[in-house]
Amino acid sequence: MRLALVLLMALSLCGCFVVDEIEKGQEIMKAHSPNPEPEKAGASKSAAAPKSARERLAEYYAEQRAKASSSSGSSDPADSIGRCRVGGSTEFLRRSDCKIRGGTFL
Repeated sequence: MRLALVLLMALSLCGCFVVDEIEKGQEIMKAHSPNPEPEKAGASKSAAAPKSARERLAEYYAEQRAKASSSSGSSDPADSIGRCRVGGSTEFLRRSDCKIRGGTFL
């Protein structure tokens, strides 16, 4: 009976210790996070809410499309992508890459 009582007390004290360590860990993570909370950073309450992953991804792809459309006009139109016979196999390469690799542009 005493053994059961001692085990019960040990488990309850161990649980308190674990909860305390978890809380300390959360405080440390908050202190070292790259985006501090607005109250701690002194930012105004009118600051924009953080963007979701979907919104950030949409912005990234929009930026990539803008870069691709702006850089596509500067490429050489004669250097198109097509079939290239290199070493007995057919690959899809740019005309200049095909010539560099010693292939025949089809």
